[in-house]
Amino acid sequence: MNLDTAFIAQVITIISFAVGLSVIVASGRYPIHIRRSLHAYAHGKFLLGSAFLVAGLRDGLWSELLIPLVNGLAISGLTLNYTSVRHLQSRRVWNALPFAAGVVVGLCCLAIVIAGGGLAGVRTLTSGAAALVLAAIAIEVLVRYEARGIPHHVTGILSVGLAFGYLVRMGSALMGDASPLHRIADDQVERVIFVMTFLGTVIGAINYVLMASDEFNRELSRLAHTDGLTGVLNRRRFFEKGEVEFRRARRHGRALTVLILDIDRFKLINDRAGHPFGDRVIRAVADCCAGQIRKEDAIGRVGGEEFALILPETDAETGQHVAERLRAAIERQVAGLAAERGLTVTCSIGGVAMSAEHGEFSDLIAQSDSALYDAKHAGRNQVRFVLPAQRRPFTVPA
Repeated sequence: MNLDTAFIAQVITIISFAVGLSVIVASGRYPIHIRRSLHAYAHGKFLLGSAFLVAGLRDGLWSELLIPLVNGLAISGLTLNYTSVRHLQSRRVWNALPFAAGVVVGLCCLAIVIAGGGLAGVRTLTSGAAALVLAAIAIEVLVRYEARGIPHHVTGILSVGLAFGYLVRMGSALMGDASPLHRIADDQVERVIFVMTFLGTVIGAINYVLMASDEFNRELSRLAHTDGLTGVLNRRRFFEKGEVEFRRARRHGRALTVLILDIDRFKLINDRAGHPFGDRVIRAVADCCAGQIRKEDAIGRVGGEEFALILPETDAETGQHVAERLRAAIERQVAGLAAERGLTVTCSIGGVAMSAEHGEFSDLIAQSDSALYDAKHAGRNQVRFVLPAQRRPFTVPA
């Protein structure tokens, strides 16, 4: 069957509007950044459908003026697909970019038509612009996107294929094009490009919804595993991770240290400055700890003002230095916040390094908690560490 480009354009129009409407309807159950991404994607399909609708019906005296409109709408819609990927990753987006891209391409097309450049010049310009945007989409999903899955790779490969197709179209236009301005082009290259655009619209929409679903699942996982106030691991996830690290250290004979940290006299902070300020102190302490540890370490909020840390590949001596560094950093970095209410914020820390006497992760927690208890009773704002040979808390000099 030899379908002409006008018919394919009409099919793309119908599919684009159907896809855009479906994505808008499906976006209601997603978080705000995913919903914003889906809306951008849907609006891009609306613009693309509008462009192909005008292109398929173009015929008559107004064709010269419709050419800039068609290509401006198409590039604007394609650029919205790029911004939708950025929204999905919560990256910064210039919201006026799709409009600006469409206006620039439209004005350039108008200039080409006025200068007598013909359809070949228009196809060269728009093909280059489309290939550039598609390449940018491919880079976002194949290179910059974190936690990429199969839908991301399919979308990236599809974008690369479409970009290559538009480069072929640009080369064909540079070699000469005798197509009249008042009718849509209907050569072999144009038909192939239109078919590729149709397939890209259908397959791309399916993959984009799958990408949004993956992002949604990651968001749910993050909410299930993190503490809502501080953003560190919640108690349940911390103990799950602790069990995994304990078994790994035991199996491979590696070092492992556990610390428990508690904010000193936190009830007094709440009583004197109020619970909202107390929450600010908890967040500040969590941020300070997160900034002091390695990527492979883990921190969790295991109580109201109590935190615990897992330090893989860390022996007793190194663990003591880390604990003292945390204590000093909190005393120093949270001082400015505490001064707002005339308070002093310090912490006490208890720690233990894994040894042969520890049969379970809970044994490490129990001993580090006992060391914390001793640090509290010894005057607070200090570190107590349990050394294997002593089996009793060891005071770390401040």
